[in-house]
Amino acid sequence: MDKLTYFKSYIEIVEKGSLKHAADFLNLTPSAVSKHLSTLEQYYGIDLAIRDAKSLRITGEGRVFYNKCKDVLASLALAEAPFISSSQQATSVLRITLSQVLSQGRFMQMLSDFSCAHPHIKLDIVTTNKNIDLVQHDIDFAFRGGKLADSRMRSMKLFQANTVLCAANNIPRELTPQKMLHTITDKLIIPSYINLSTLRQYLKKIGINKPLSQFTAFDDAFGYKNAVLSGMGIGIFLDFFIQPELEKNNVWQILEPHSFAYKTMDFFMIYHKNIKLAQSHEVFKNFVAAYFNS
Repeated sequence: MDKLTYFKSYIEIVEKGSLKHAADFLNLTPSAVSKHLSTLEQYYGIDLAIRDAKSLRITGEGRVFYNKCKDVLASLALAEAPFISSSQQATSVLRITLSQVLSQGRFMQMLSDFSCAHPHIKLDIVTTNKNIDLVQHDIDFAFRGGKLADSRMRSMKLFQANTVLCAANNIPRELTPQKMLHTITDKLIIPSYINLSTLRQYLKKIGINKPLSQFTAFDDAFGYKNAVLSGMGIGIFLDFFIQPELEKNNVWQILEPHSFAYKTMDFFMIYHKNIKLAQSHEVFKNFVAAYFNS
């Protein structure tokens, strides 16, 4: 048993007044915090709390144990103080996650600028297209496109992106509208970061009735971009993701026979709702907000 971790859990149970609030503060699940409490009770052979479906009450023995836990952690901090340098005390780590399409360009420049401005705050960056559970994976901030579905989280809108349809230079630009629509039907490649139901409705609206299962698809954003750049087909891109290639004329935007107004996508910064942000969290949140507002 990791006594220090369990002591910390018990302290938060007492101070927050419930397993759920303690779990939110510690970035743990309520079941994990409940297990910590039960393990302590079994180990010491005492009842620390009386709990039912609606309430939790600390026992007399639990109050004594709470004070002892506080004393233990205070003594540990006092014992460690002479051996921890000021630079170690000042350093903190933020764990963030972002999708592949955000891992380039302006967004990565923002993270670089933050690291230069705040060298004492280190970033542990997880790049993934999966909507991983922020609590389970100990994530402080997530950057994602689309609506927020998790009621445990808060979100801050950063910017809005448009979808554009692009082709490499091996596909002729001077095609009749009918031939261009036929080329899109034949050459379109589907990326993983779009909503298939919305895309299906849009394609049907512009006269493409080909089932989505018959299109080539990619689940890797950079592999998808490289496939289009190599001439494999026509791609659907978020504007900021393909902008460098458009500026270099490596691809061109298809505007006929339809301007590809498939959808817009809002991008958000997401963080924990019920946890008081530490100083480093507030610094990061305010920096990101100011960066995109400017």
